[in-house]
Amino acid sequence: MIDKTFCHFKGISANSEKLLWENGIENWDDFLQKINHIHFLPASKLQNIKNEIPSSKEALEKKDLSYFKNRLHPKNHWRLFNLGKIAFLDIETTGLSKWTDSITIIGIYDGTTPHLYVKDKNLLDAKEKLKEFEIIVTFNGKQFDLPFVEHHFSHSYDFIHLDLRYMLKELGLSGGLKSIERQLGITRGSDIEGIDGWEAVTLWRLYKKGNPEALKKLLKYNEADIVNLKTLLEYYIMQKT
Repeated sequence: MIDKTFCHFKGISANSEKLLWENGIENWDDFLQKINHIHFLPASKLQNIKNEIPSSKEALEKKDLSYFKNRLHPKNHWRLFNLGKIAFLDIETTGLSKWTDSITIIGIYDGTTPHLYVKDKNLLDAKEKLKEFEIIVTFNGKQFDLPFVEHHFSHSYDFIHLDLRYMLKELGLSGGLKSIERQLGITRGSDIEGIDGWEAVTLWRLYKKGNPEALKKLLKYNEADIVNLKTLLEYYIMQKT
C-alpha cells in the first residue's frame, strides 16, 4: 500500500495524490515511467516526487516506519499497517473513575493468537509483550486503553496508533464498538452477545466474589473484542483502497 502513497512527498496534497491515481499513476514506478506525460500537476511538484522516490524506496525496503510516520499525516498512518509488527489491544477495568481505575484484563491479539493478561495473575507480563509491536490498533484507545496502560505500567510506548473509533467514523460508522459490529453484521458467540463494558465490570466483581465462570466469560468477551478489531481494520482498509 505504501508504494501507492504520494501525499508524504513535499507539496503533494491528498487532492494531488487522487489526481495521480485517477490518471493511472498507481505507484512510484508508474510515476517514474510516465512522468513525461503528466501535465495536470506543476513541474515543481513532479520534480519533488521524482527526487524523493529513491529515499522512499530505500525506507520501504528497510521497513523504516519512522521515515513514513514522520512524513504522513496521522490520519494516513493506516497505510503503514503491513510495514511493522501489529497488535490489537483492548482492556477491561474495575469501572471506577479515571486513573483510579484498576485494569483487570489486558487483551493483545497479534493477528494469530490472543494473549490475555489478568490482574493478580500475569498482568505485568503485558508490559513486555507490548514492546514487541510497532503498530497498535484499538477502538477509542487514544482516550481510554493506551493512557490507562501507560499509566498503569509507568511506561510510554512509541507506537503507530490506529484508533478505529475515528477511522470508522470517516466511513459513516459511529457509536460504540458493539454497535458498529452489528451494523457490519459481525456476530459474537451467543454466551457473550450483548455484553457491554458495564457488564464486563460486573463479571469481574462476580469473579472476585468467587465465581470462576465469570472470569471465563469475561476473558471470552475480551478476546472477541481484540479479534474483531482485526476484522474492522481489514474492513476499513478494503474501503480505502
